[in-house]
Amino acid sequence: MTLVLAKVLISPLLLVACTFAVQRWGITLGGLLLGLPLISGPVSILLFAQYGSRFAADAAYGTLLGFVAAGVFCACYALLSRTRSWWLSLIAAYVAFMVAAVVLSFVHLGFGWVIALVLLALAVLAFAIDAPEDSTAVTPVPRKRILAMRMVIAASMVLLMTTSAQFLGAEVSGLLAPLPVLAAIMAASSHRHEGSEAVHSLLRGTVFGSWGGVAFFSAVVLLVGTVAPAVTYAVAVIAAVLAGTAALRLQAAARDVDRKAWLARARDDVRRTSPSSAMCSDAVFSVRVLNCTPQVR
Repeated sequence: MTLVLAKVLISPLLLVACTFAVQRWGITLGGLLLGLPLISGPVSILLFAQYGSRFAADAAYGTLLGFVAAGVFCACYALLSRTRSWWLSLIAAYVAFMVAAVVLSFVHLGFGWVIALVLLALAVLAFAIDAPEDSTAVTPVPRKRILAMRMVIAASMVLLMTTSAQFLGAEVSGLLAPLPVLAAIMAASSHRHEGSEAVHSLLRGTVFGSWGGVAFFSAVVLLVGTVAPAVTYAVAVIAAVLAGTAALRLQAAARDVDRKAWLARARDDVRRTSPSSAMCSDAVFSVRVLNCTPQVR
């Protein structure tokens, strides 16, 4: 009974927390939280409880590769969101996820090589998603009915993954565990109500946040079966938080680089059309360009 309650409650409660984090601190931080193992982490714990440490370790190995497929989903949705509707973007992104998962199922490398491959792929996919200038917009809290529907979907996915694991096998179950259910729900909602720019902020943050998931499952692979389960997953959670914090700082640095590049291009454009602005300082220029108010010095 306790196991069933855990399956039903853990991920929906994490989804609610993530939803209100988006509303409170902005869509970028919400994306980072979505990248953490909000579903795959509880699934790993439940697989350990049901099938043992060996199964959980093999599933964790598959989950590491699954984060690459989830990154492909995010990049595909972000790319299509500028020109396609939310439902077409969602369908195409899920197809891309499944294709990537099939390809990755043939990857059999040592643990170190898998980590290197996953981190490199996630970095490339994250920077492939354009970062909009305004990534701090706050999203309104969804209606109770919509939030309840999201919670039901999250609980259903956890139940489905843990129930089907014995038929799919450890690695395939792990590979499918990062299936971007929560990210897909929130990306489609942001796309419908706020447009493509919000989607880009959310999904770029999600890919960066996946580094936390990689840290979590790396700890599981290394520790499960060798130390107490509570220690294994406590270390995994700490590793995920530290990696997520590092990802947040990296994303902030990347956003600063993008902003400086944008200002440099805008400065060159203005100076070509208005020679009198050539002597403006960078600070004065930034204020003038961002405020979009023509001034003469």
